[in-house]
Amino acid sequence: MKRSAFISDVIFSFTVALFCTLFIFRYLQISLPVSILLSIVCGSLSAGATAAWLQSKRKSVFLKRSDEAQKEKLLFHLACLSDTKKTDFFLKRFQTDEMQAKRLSNLRLYTDEQFYWLRFTFSPVNADEIVKLHRHKTNKAKVLLCNKIEDQAYALAQKFQIRVLTGNEVYALLKAQDALPKEYPDVENNEVKRQRRLRLWFSRKNAKPFLVAAALTLTTALVSPFPHYYFVFGFFLLILSVLIRFLGYK
Repeated sequence: MKRSAFISDVIFSFTVALFCTLFIFRYLQISLPVSILLSIVCGSLSAGATAAWLQSKRKSVFLKRSDEAQKEKLLFHLACLSDTKKTDFFLKRFQTDEMQAKRLSNLRLYTDEQFYWLRFTFSPVNADEIVKLHRHKTNKAKVLLCNKIEDQAYALAQKFQIRVLTGNEVYALLKAQDALPKEYPDVENNEVKRQRRLRLWFSRKNAKPFLVAAALTLTTALVSPFPHYYFVFGFFLLILSVLIRFLGYK
């Protein structure tokens, strides 16, 4: 996370807590000076908690966001390929100084020591498919490459001593070998378009307008003869701005 983004998130958290608690204290008819003092304390506590949470979150990230986007492109691309093209894709990338892979059949490759089964589809690998791989007669170590795998299937693979490489591991392997595709076909469906719209609507950049709208609505509640509606709607906008800020798309 960039330093500027970190500071921006902390300030955002302080501002939200400040406004939220200030109007709560005023609604409870606490004097304005005391309300301001208490709201500043609450804002500072919120900012400190946010800073600690962001630091912890930063340490737990497995892949950079840019890598995550590239990984999703790769897996989507592989799932759309025909069995023959999937086999050709990995056959080419497994021709290195360390290994010389050969084609056994579509979706099946082998080297001197390992047997590879390729299973890149939109549905996860299930237990029946693991049993099928287990029944394949070979003295080589078995390796399954796939997008995802069900928990039961993964446990069964461990029992049968089948090594499983899912999306993260496959992406990391290809990236380490500088073997990622240079470009991907422009394949779109309704689901991809829907994801793009969601990313646009719930972008973190939209948090600020929601926060301003919440502040104006809550301010109106202080002078309106019917404040309850403005309080409810204002706090709804406030909560929405927080969720978009910290859980929205970049």
